[in-house]
Amino acid sequence: MTTTKHVLIVDDEADICLLLSGLLRRLGYQPTCAHYLEEGRQCLSRQHFDAIFLDLNLPDGIGFDLLPIIKTGLSLSESPKVVMISAFDGMAERKRASDQGADYFMGKPFTRKTVEQALESIQV
Repeated sequence: MTTTKHVLIVDDEADICLLLSGLLRRLGYQPTCAHYLEEGRQCLSRQHFDAIFLDLNLPDGIGFDLLPIIKTGLSLSESPKVVMISAFDGMAERKRASDQGADYFMGKPFTRKTVEQALESIQV
């Protein structure tokens, strides 16, 4: 029996959430959207997620602020995989994301193929 993988999307852009959640649903995942860091924190406290698509720039802070909360307090087998997403797709952002524990970095705009590559890379 296979269980549905749960994915949290933390992005303040409604269009990105709709696009990404629709794509994830078609690929067999169960997406949940949050539009603020605090909303993302609340989702994480209520439910386990297998993967998180985390925007870099949010109205109440930066995605990097949520990384330590995601990555601490859980064993490596329980820790969700994190895909940072951002329109700021430079070497500095990619390096910082990697250094702080993100598993993958995906620039905006992205395509279905880019999302599939990210999921394949993080093995979720």
